[in-house]
Amino acid sequence: MVGLDKRVLETLKSIVGPENISCDKVDLIPYSRDWSLIDASTMFMPDVVVRPRTTSEVAEVVRLASKESIPVVPWGGGTGLSGGALAVKGGITVDMKGLNRIVEVDEENLTVKTQVGITVQKLNEGLKKYGLWWPHDPESKSASTVGAAIACDNIGTFGTKYGGSLVDYLLGIEVVLPTGEMLKFGSKAPGSASGYPLHWLFIGSEGTLGIVTEATLRVY
Repeated sequence: MVGLDKRVLETLKSIVGPENISCDKVDLIPYSRDWSLIDASTMFMPDVVVRPRTTSEVAEVVRLASKESIPVVPWGGGTGLSGGALAVKGGITVDMKGLNRIVEVDEENLTVKTQVGITVQKLNEGLKKYGLWWPHDPESKSASTVGAAIACDNIGTFGTKYGGSLVDYLLGIEVVLPTGEMLKFGSKAPGSASGYPLHWLFIGSEGTLGIVTEATLRVY
């Protein structure tokens, strides 16, 4: 495999584990295109795909990429229609589906804290046992992830009743900035006037401002 120094690949392997990294063409091809209406022969291959499982691992990957000036592209479910998750300049594709755990369900305050690699369908399956539901409900819910919904400001089927934008659902985030710094914005409070709502800045940013790794969402 050409494109990335062997030293960089070994460092990535030490961060996410050898089972969560691949440079094999057969593994890279699924990340080379999304649902865009582009010619079937067009592919944008990353140099390597990694699948971290924690915010700290994402931060280490991004920190390394920043130091080595390597492009980084976060990947959710790959169901986008505009090529936003494609590695058009190669580099590292960060598959976020390893961060797929529901962290906390607060039944009394109607919120859920979750890692963002979980699919919308799996999140709602987890919420169902509490009689709760996250109404962002796209047709691609079996593949589309919570992180992708935030990054692309997706609109789900039930937007008319429960609010069209992720602004109506997103209460807080944990995010990794391009420097590898980990920060938290927002809170569990449904309404707050304590400073700028910086978590909303990441809605629709498509990974250009940072990689969201955890989200606190309003549920119904």
